[in-house]
Amino acid sequence: MIATNEAARERGLKAGDLVRTAAKTLGGGGGGKPDVAQGGGTNPAAIGDAVAAVERLVSETT
Repeated sequence: MIATNEAARERGLKAGDLVRTAAKTLGGGGGGKPDVAQGGGTNPAAIGDAVAAVERLVSETT
């Protein structure tokens, strides 16, 4: 689950995009709204890679 505040959304960060990025890395899927989203996957061993993918997306967006 990921939530974004108003400041993050004003910078173009959407919770659904962040969740989809993480979930894809975990071999799953997800989605939601710009302010809150949830997802999951079948490969918990890739959690470090999923966090890194979200961090990259945040860095590229802001």
